[in-house]
Amino acid sequence: MTARDPRSLSVRWFEEIWNEQREATIDELASDDLVGEMEGAIGTVGKEEFRQYFHALTSAISDLHVEVLDTTVDGEKATVRWHLTGLHTGPGLGIPPSGRPVSFRGLTWFEWDDGQLVRGHDRWNRGQVIASLMRVRMADLQREHGLTPRQAQVCLLMAERRTHKEIARDLGIRPNTARRHCAMVLRRLGVHSRQEVERLIGRSDGKVPPHGSDQLD
Repeated sequence: MTARDPRSLSVRWFEEIWNEQREATIDELASDDLVGEMEGAIGTVGKEEFRQYFHALTSAISDLHVEVLDTTVDGEKATVRWHLTGLHTGPGLGIPPSGRPVSFRGLTWFEWDDGQLVRGHDRWNRGQVIASLMRVRMADLQREHGLTPRQAQVCLLMAERRTHKEIARDLGIRPNTARRHCAMVLRRLGVHSRQEVERLIGRSDGKVPPHGSDQLD
């Protein structure tokens, strides 16, 4: 292996960007024409959108560490299986910090060209992770507003002005089911919009990736 071998490049990506939080490595390794797919992002993302994703995740999870479990290489492509751990102490995931430990596994696919990352996408159960971290606030919402556990999850995401389609993606439910939950949350809280939900229960202050409109379409 050499420093430009797909396996070495992929391991370096995790070690420097995530474990050392060395943002300069993004500029060194990611092509200006990067096309990526990431959990929580809508559609494909480029280099600058990945940078925003990096800031959001590292602001949400302190003591973040990614262990590379194994790497498979096929030509210029590499598949990495990894395990992330840390503490949820910031708002970058779009929900208030819970102080709970974070631990989840995922897969990332890389495609390299002359030492530059040109394509990549990752897969991890973002909906399950967020649902677990939201339980701290969910109990309060259930008690104060008479929400079901699922409605409490939806309520927290509505406070971040997620559309019902984005909520469906985050929680792994159907869009029509998310729409019904959104309507019920508004009814239980006695409000008419996500802005009012935000004002009523509060919203995290950290920068999160942009989300869609406030319409229940």
